Amino acid sequence: MSPFAVALFATGAAVVAAAGVRAAATSPDTRRVAPGAAVAAGAATVALAAAGAPVPAGTALVAAGMAAAAAVDAVERRVPTGVARLTGAAATGTLVARAAGGDPGGAATAALLTLALVAGFAALWLARALGFGDVRLAAGTAPAMLGGVPALVLLAWGALLGGGLVALARRARARRRGGDGTAGAVGSVPFAPPLAVAWLVTMLAVA
Repeated sequence: MSPFAVALFATGAAVVAAAGVRAAATSPDTRRVAPGAAVAAGAATVALAAAGAPVPAGTALVAAGMAAAAAVDAVERRVPTGVARLTGAAATGTLVARAAGGDPGGAATAALLTLALVAGFAALWLARALGFGDVRLAAGTAPAMLGGVPALVLLAWGALLGGGLVALARRARARRRGGDGTAGAVGSVPFAPPLAVAWLVTMLAVA
């Protein structure tokens, strides 16, 4: 891919991510993180292009959606439904393009693995360990599943480990502020940021 095309996709991802945050934000604090989401989406797109990730336009849109969802979740503790759905649609588009490009078997396998991940997250939602927005956002991980079962394992464990580390960090922070470090004192844990990071790492690993 030419440097101009990479710059174009990265700029587009940055614009989409910032717009997604601003559209979904319900507080000034959330709007203030829009530039950070834009930078993250643009940088992720450049990294993915350098790694040779499939369907650059589709992965750029997924990167934008992941960045926007992570930014909003970090501040408001929720994944916007619209952002999650658009991210899932972009991810589905990458699989369709992959199938049309001559790899229908790989696309079908990736779709099944994505369904398996979504089902696993749905089980965690039923156990009240995740929010339903996280389940929706998991559909956006489909491009990474082109790496097969190893990609599913890496992404799932990476996201869960990241979520656990975020929970521990929030508990330690609550204790430093005089709380008891219980779930009630810590509050809900944003899962979209570790999921987004796990998706990016997996994409780079299997590209």
